[in-house]
Amino acid sequence: MTVFAIQYLEYLPQGATPSAVRQRLHEACLRLPISLVLLGWELPEAIEQEVADEASRQNLRLFRWQPWLTGDAGTDLPAEWAVRGLDGSYIPGHNNLPEFAFVCPNRSGVADFLAERIDSLAARGLYQGIFLDRIRFPSPAADPPTHLGCFCSSCTRLAADAGLDLGAIRWELQKMLSTPGGALHLACGLLDPYEPGTQPLQDLLDFRQQSITRMIQAASRQANQHHLALGLDCFSPSLARMVGQDLSSLNPLCEWVKLMIYPRVWGPAGLSFELLSLAEWLIKGYSLNEADVFTAISHASGFTLPSRRAVFRKNGLDSTVITQEIQRGRALGITTLLAGVALVDLPGVHESTPAQIQSDLHACQSADGLVLSWDLWHIPLAVLETVPH
Repeated sequence: MTVFAIQYLEYLPQGATPSAVRQRLHEACLRLPISLVLLGWELPEAIEQEVADEASRQNLRLFRWQPWLTGDAGTDLPAEWAVRGLDGSYIPGHNNLPEFAFVCPNRSGVADFLAERIDSLAARGLYQGIFLDRIRFPSPAADPPTHLGCFCSSCTRLAADAGLDLGAIRWELQKMLSTPGGALHLACGLLDPYEPGTQPLQDLLDFRQQSITRMIQAASRQANQHHLALGLDCFSPSLARMVGQDLSSLNPLCEWVKLMIYPRVWGPAGLSFELLSLAEWLIKGYSLNEADVFTAISHASGFTLPSRRAVFRKNGLDSTVITQEIQRGRALGITTLLAGVALVDLPGVHESTPAQIQSDLHACQSADGLVLSWDLWHIPLAVLETVPH
């Protein structure tokens, strides 16, 4: 591995003075050959400047870590931009958090808003690149009947221009969801494009991927004009299609792709979180047999999953899925692949033992580098010392 990147200051924590923030980055650089700093988006200018100065002293490249299809500090996005689900309602953010409420890339005005973001970042003169996060549609895993979108008027019109009838697709999907067997096929179709009987769903997923790719093409062109590099935060390959990310098409548009291959993260993008959410929706909503559901999802995802929710919830997935997903990423054509490794300890979200972390790191050996996630401020320096380099 040749690249070490670190995500830093998603939020401004208590006690994070400019000098403390600078010192933390300095201490990390004493322990690892870091080359990229991905700096959060809700920071006072004094903090930004201090990190930029330290990055310059350490000869690091500084990227702005920027959510793309969600809001940020001081941004009041129009309600009509929100992604609409199968039932026509707006899709809420994860745990109803506004920072995870997604806007539709096809809505009128969104493209101009995103372009202004890049112009504004470039004008700051602090950054050598942009790290785009949340470049996707909301994950449908927790409840496809309400979280699978988008069916807004803009998407309907663009799809029609491409010969796709979203109204008909919507009807077919609602029909599938009316029976336990149809729901099971739909869930598997979110993971496996070759799942029998899911062509309407696959047409929708193709359209979503085209929409996200078109958005990133525009961002890539504009970033190049400003001489800014582009890095992309993407779901793990087995889940990427489900949220609208075509990794093969996105790869040429950026300098590197970070894959969120998190086997034991219980939050958005975590492999265990997304797969268990899908399983629980089927089991609770359709009274399907637990073992049968996990067998079907195992087959569709290509992972060996436990047959019981309690076991899955306790243990998550094994580190071997990281190697498997890196191989899938390579097969999809990712040329510079950085593996995201969760090193923080957040109760209820990510709690891994030292042995599990070492196993995760070992499983990343075939990647081109690591993105240490997801916030240097909360990663113990002793843990950084255990990262092989």
